[in-house]
Amino acid sequence: MRVAVTEGPPHLVDGLADALLSRGDEVVLLERVPRAAAPAGVERRSWEPLAGRIAGAGLTDVDAAVNMFGSPMTGRWTPSVKEELRASRATGTLSIVSELEPDGRCQRLLALSSTRFYADAGAEPRTGDSPRGSGFLAQAIGMWEAAARHSPVPTGLLRTPAILARDRGYLARRQAGLRGRVGTGRQYIPWIHLTDWVRAVMLLLQEPVEGPLNLVAPEAVTEAQFVAEWARAERRRVPLPVPDLVMRARFGADASEELWWASTRAVPAVLTELGFEWRYPTLASALAEAAGRASGGR
Repeated sequence: MRVAVTEGPPHLVDGLADALLSRGDEVVLLERVPRAAAPAGVERRSWEPLAGRIAGAGLTDVDAAVNMFGSPMTGRWTPSVKEELRASRATGTLSIVSELEPDGRCQRLLALSSTRFYADAGAEPRTGDSPRGSGFLAQAIGMWEAAARHSPVPTGLLRTPAILARDRGYLARRQAGLRGRVGTGRQYIPWIHLTDWVRAVMLLLQEPVEGPLNLVAPEAVTEAQFVAEWARAERRRVPLPVPDLVMRARFGADASEELWWASTRAVPAVLTELGFEWRYPTLASALAEAAGRASGGR
């Protein structure tokens, strides 16, 4: 299989590209600005998402495309950041969609999305059919997904949670003053280990399932459970909770509420139906690997 992968979070792009190459697939990396370091063996192709242009053959010589382009959701949501969040992912997705043809070679599109799409529902399980939230981020995610739904080929929406990996992603962000519990601790945190996220995407490239897909681990955990298990994995004490005032000062009220305090118990219904086997099905196994104390989850 020949797969186009857009620029995006480096740990996701590199992890997916390396795994595809290891499987014997070919990878075309679409990038606005060439990175100093990219996985060896990929073909690099210039991409101008705002102008809707891809250099060379575009997407006519690939079998599938994975779009991960867009501004990061973390940080303080100033008005300009909000506008960039709304526009960047939708624009990038439409740029990819415009290159696709119903009868062209590329017959699969996977678009990065987020489990923050869902309304805060406490402990109630959330599947792809569950309703969208009403906050800023949920509405922005709805815009991203609406752009992907214009695709003329089978399209999967990768609703992605906190991704756990050693010194990268979610854990790296929390190491800077957020090791303690945030919010009440009762809110559910959907999560998945990076290895399993990559493996799930590789499976979905070959499966014709469409629509929203929760790429989450099967074990549901609360914030309090997460913080306690993380401390156990790193053999340290559980830190004091992070005061709400500190969160608001650092992230603002909206981001604190929607990114950190909202409860999302997303369940991997489609992956389970496909028979996907998680390498790290439990939080303990995933955090042990991230802490460098284990190489597998079973």
